[in-house]
Amino acid sequence: MTTEPTDTVVVLTALETEYIAVRDLLESPTTHRHAAGTHFAVGTIRGRAGRVVLGLVGAGNQSAAVLTERAIAEFQPRAVFFAGIAGALHNDLALGTVVVGTKVYGYHGGFEESAGFGARPQAWDADHELEQIARVVSRDDAWHGGRLDAPAVLFRPIAAGEVVLDSRETPLAHQLRRHYADAAAIELESAGTARAAHLNRAPFLTIRSISDKADGHKHETDGKGWQSIAAKNAAAFTIAVAAHLLPLKPNPLSSRVIAGNGLRGPVNLDWRTDLTGARSAVERCAVETLMVPADESGRLQPHRLEHIRDSLPAHGRAGGLFKATDQLTTAVTNEVAWVRSAPSPSGHSGLAVHHTGQRTTWSPLPSDHLGSVLDRDDLAEQIERSLRLLAEIPDLPAPASVALAAGLEPVAGLTEDSARAPRRQTSSSRVAPHVRVHPVNVLPFTTLLAHLAEAADELSTRLHLAFQQTR
Repeated sequence: MTTEPTDTVVVLTALETEYIAVRDLLESPTTHRHAAGTHFAVGTIRGRAGRVVLGLVGAGNQSAAVLTERAIAEFQPRAVFFAGIAGALHNDLALGTVVVGTKVYGYHGGFEESAGFGARPQAWDADHELEQIARVVSRDDAWHGGRLDAPAVLFRPIAAGEVVLDSRETPLAHQLRRHYADAAAIELESAGTARAAHLNRAPFLTIRSISDKADGHKHETDGKGWQSIAAKNAAAFTIAVAAHLLPLKPNPLSSRVIAGNGLRGPVNLDWRTDLTGARSAVERCAVETLMVPADESGRLQPHRLEHIRDSLPAHGRAGGLFKATDQLTTAVTNEVAWVRSAPSPSGHSGLAVHHTGQRTTWSPLPSDHLGSVLDRDDLAEQIERSLRLLAEIPDLPAPASVALAAGLEPVAGLTEDSARAPRRQTSSSRVAPHVRVHPVNVLPFTTLLAHLAEAADELSTRLHLAFQQTR
């Protein structure tokens, strides 16, 4: 009896560099030990249900075949991928180029006689569905985060044998040119993996990135770090393809919203510019997070605000909103108490509590000499920290339920990139002064406390989409 595939994909690698590149893209990886002693890492892809099983098979087709068989039997995956590096067989492949194997040649099969060598290869075509998904992914910049130096993605055959080739003039190099002229890259594991996947009826795709030209200069390119760069390119593209096979992660908040399908009516919001007045013309973009009680239980008497004002600086410092060296300004009126750091070209942070019970915080996005940088993952983490800071403000009555909102302001010069390693060359501008997303539902305060990460992910997703729509 055949076991139905699960919401699981297997990604195999040969080298430690390749393994680490994939593992770094997984969330919460844990170790799964096979009965025979093989250790697999099992994690998830952000926003996706199901799991990704990562294995290190070592170099060579034989070990790749054995451990592929083992992984398929253990996890019954939806698909099997091999992600790693390869040498280029043609000059048109730049270092770092991603090659999706449309076919894998096991090129060592042959017959040799006095007349010369005759090829008798085995070959395995890429799974049609996986190749189609890979083509869809290759047309979208999302897999590399919009990098200006993003690698090209080519769909070509790959040759897999048992030899590390570093010459264009050896008998093997001539053999490959004569019999496998359409092969773009050469490596050591995909033939064994493809064979095992074929025998187990598991869809398979190999994704490689060029780390050297197989032309006698491998030592030089390795010394310049191209193995690591290529491994990361292959890992990023592989995970992007794998994500298409796994279902979206359900939002646990969606089953816990109250008031029918959402809000009973509009929510009154006070944004930071309503509080602090006009912005500086050179101010960097800040992300603002609002938590608004959906009932009367969170309201404050005006005399309470003065006490709240005095506690906000310490709370902001303890929560990492303010640095120990920041000069802080506090104020209180009959309607709001607030504290903020001194304005500067790099932006400023602030924290406010309104008599309505609304809690607000803002802090600048990462920036460089071109302006502010919006990183989707970093945005979710920043909003999660903000929600936690707002939820834990001392001496405030806990509301029964809350609504959430968020905004980006000012958005002029804000571009999307990696906050950790920005590579952009120019900034972009927006006509709108800000981007804001308003509450769409209400949720119990206790539910929010138990699911801050999910709430932040949902809010940042909406804000990110709203930003993209301003282009």
